[in-house]
Amino acid sequence: MSAQALQCRFPLYLTPIETFMRLDDRPAYPMTFVVQMDFSGTVDRPAFEAALDEGLRRHPLLSAVVQRAKGNRPCWVLADDPFPPVDWADEGVPVECPDGEGIDIGSRTGLRVWVRQGDGASRIVMQFHHACCDGIGAYRFIGDVLAAYGARTATNGRCPEPGPIDAGLLRNRKNGIMDLALNARPTKVAWVAMRQGARIFGRRAAPLHPPTPTSGRNGYVAPFPGVQTYRFDEASYKRLRLAAVEHGVTVNDLLLGELFQAMREWNARHPARRNGRRLCIMMPTDLRGTEHFEMPAANMTGYTFVARHASACDRPEELLRGIRNETALIKHERRGTRFVDMIAAALYVRGLLRLALSARRCLSTAVLSNVGDPSRRFTARFPREKGRAVCGNLVLESFSGVPPLRPKTRATISIFTYRRQLGISLRCDPYLFRPEDTAEQLAIFVDRLRLAAGGAMD
Repeated sequence: MSAQALQCRFPLYLTPIETFMRLDDRPAYPMTFVVQMDFSGTVDRPAFEAALDEGLRRHPLLSAVVQRAKGNRPCWVLADDPFPPVDWADEGVPVECPDGEGIDIGSRTGLRVWVRQGDGASRIVMQFHHACCDGIGAYRFIGDVLAAYGARTATNGRCPEPGPIDAGLLRNRKNGIMDLALNARPTKVAWVAMRQGARIFGRRAAPLHPPTPTSGRNGYVAPFPGVQTYRFDEASYKRLRLAAVEHGVTVNDLLLGELFQAMREWNARHPARRNGRRLCIMMPTDLRGTEHFEMPAANMTGYTFVARHASACDRPEELLRGIRNETALIKHERRGTRFVDMIAAALYVRGLLRLALSARRCLSTAVLSNVGDPSRRFTARFPREKGRAVCGNLVLESFSGVPPLRPKTRATISIFTYRRQLGISLRCDPYLFRPEDTAEQLAIFVDRLRLAAGGAMD
């Protein structure tokens, strides 16, 4: 292992958010997420595997497993064999997980990789365990791997420039993402745990209804990774931005408003015996500050929950204004830290967090993660060709992928902006939704966005 990894002084205690991700991991609903990248060009296997190894040396949590170490507590310990399995195959060969979709980070590192290619095009699929890193951390790792690959395959002198990294920052990775539980009095910690826990775990959200009454009863599982993506071209994305300006909101606010409308429309199309009315969207929020720019891949995310009664969709202008005001407060007050504080406070009471996570209730109807331009999350600098990152003999054409799915949270969505296009990736519960059902759900959301932008998109 490199000097950078040793600089972290492994073993490392798990942070509260890493403990949460580990406890919330289930075989049927693993706490993992997928990133897919499409390229022009053919991946050079030796160069890619060497670049992958170099990237792992710069991001030690992706080279570690969780075992009991210091004080007999769960810790990150460097793995004896940190190199992940890389599945190489021709285009069209399914991406599969023979041993199941979950990753046991107690026995193996939290990364899997697949490469598919043919006819001058390639796709790289990476699956990450969320305890190891969040989406921003994953993109910083990916950027380093692609930069190392580009340095090995560039033939015209247009090499990517690797960015700075300081693995020693991992020792303090929980600082800056918590506001309370580091130095607060025990009584205040307990009060926060009860108040925030009641708001998050005590209030039910209405799940998306299964598409058919028999869904989930026949052992069906949709193919992995099950991500479907729709992209608005540059002109359509511009019209969507102009529509947001006309409403006095951000594009993200508009996406949230139309997602509430789309969820209500889906449930109206597919009635269920139990028809809950409180819809809730969970949003990951990046809690990094400028001082974390050189930090390797890690989980530094919090969560916020935006909830509305379904009847709020009858007043779309009022719905948008309310969302705008709420998201402004989420950003200004760093409300994502409240979730991390709640987790940290709950860990003061043995078994409390595990008990809360075992409750069979829907915490959110859907997850919406607005990634922005993933290539702007890279710390490495890449040559550009018509807005596309040039990685040696590869040109990065597009991104897709989604956050993890929790039980009863039956839709998870990522928003990407790359090459001045807007991409929407969706995955639905693989035990209840077939690919055609996911396509219907995505079409409802896309049609809502077209309508919001005046109906003249694409």
